[in-house]
Amino acid sequence: MLQRLRTAGLRPTTARIGVLQVIQTAGSAGIGADEAFHQMLLRGTHVSTSTVYRIIHELQTLGVLLHDRGDRRHTVYRLRPFAPAPSAEVRIVCRRCDRSATLPGAQLRNELELRAAEKGLRPWVVDLVLQVDCLGCEGATAACCPH
Repeated sequence: MLQRLRTAGLRPTTARIGVLQVIQTAGSAGIGADEAFHQMLLRGTHVSTSTVYRIIHELQTLGVLLHDRGDRRHTVYRLRPFAPAPSAEVRIVCRRCDRSATLPGAQLRNELELRAAEKGLRPWVVDLVLQVDCLGCEGATAACCPH
């Protein structure tokens, strides 16, 4: 549970861990938000209904949870199969001379995934490469680039 939350860029709080545990216990059948709230109370984790709903929405937006209406009237949630986190590096490459640099990019990657999720998209960024013009190529033609 901790790794799932950290991979999603979330701090592992008691409430988040509790919600994930309850949903994991439900298995492939899934569980509704109200039932998850009741299960947490039965386990001794005292949180508000709104907290459970907020956490479920947050986890769904970040791709940790899958949701389905199925044959039921209410939405049920289940855990998305866990995949290890992609590389947290960003490669910057000059589009003219191929000069490159690799930078730590976990924050940039998380921000891109969060913004995409807000638009209803679920990107799976494997390799993040930004194309730029290096200072040596700026204003120069490809033939005269000193790199």
